[in-house]
Amino acid sequence: MTDAELTILSLVAEGPRYGYEIQQIIDERGLREWLTIGFSSIYYVLNKLESQGMLTSELRMEGRGPARKIYRLTEAGHGVLQTAVADLLRQPRSLGSGFELGLANLQALKPQQVYRVLTYHRDDLRGRLQAVESSWGHHQQEDAPDVADHIRALYTHSIALMTAELEWLEVFIEDWRERYDLQERNIAPEDAAEQSSDPHLASTIRHQKPPSEPAKMIQRLRRPPRPREA
Repeated sequence: MTDAELTILSLVAEGPRYGYEIQQIIDERGLREWLTIGFSSIYYVLNKLESQGMLTSELRMEGRGPARKIYRLTEAGHGVLQTAVADLLRQPRSLGSGFELGLANLQALKPQQVYRVLTYHRDDLRGRLQAVESSWGHHQQEDAPDVADHIRALYTHSIALMTAELEWLEVFIEDWRERYDLQERNIAPEDAAEQSSDPHLASTIRHQKPPSEPAKMIQRLRRPPRPREA
């Protein structure tokens, strides 16, 4: 099951959903940070899940507008969803991909380049951690003492992982700087791109996305709305 299929199945499990409503929830909850799925793809996934017996649908009138399909989870879909979520929670995080794959190939860069990109990684991670911590504090104040279990799990787990990675980065970067006798400099991304002797690295730095502003991330990570009754 793909990430998009699992996400859509989970959203319909919360309550009957229209296709456009699923689109809105994906945007409201900031799920596009993890999913690459367009509006037309949502209906493709819905039709696929329905053909596999995991969803059912019926046409429903909305005011004077045209009839629209509303989707519901089937018993089979509920079983598949539970199995998929349990498998994700049971398995440890995979290694050898993403950041870990970059670490395994440090030798492809010069020591100064490694120091520079890891410093950017650290600074970006600091901003993300600050945003998530601020948003978590907002939830605790707004929803205390009844913060939903899934909200608590998502925030505390994310904060723990980012904190641990940040601590590791701080130690590794300082050790790397001392080992290669590098000068610690505060270089803006544009300056680093110009000073890099590697045009490919310079291009990567120049086009690197800046860290998300905390206020915007807080808005994306706000508490999901309660599902509406059918």
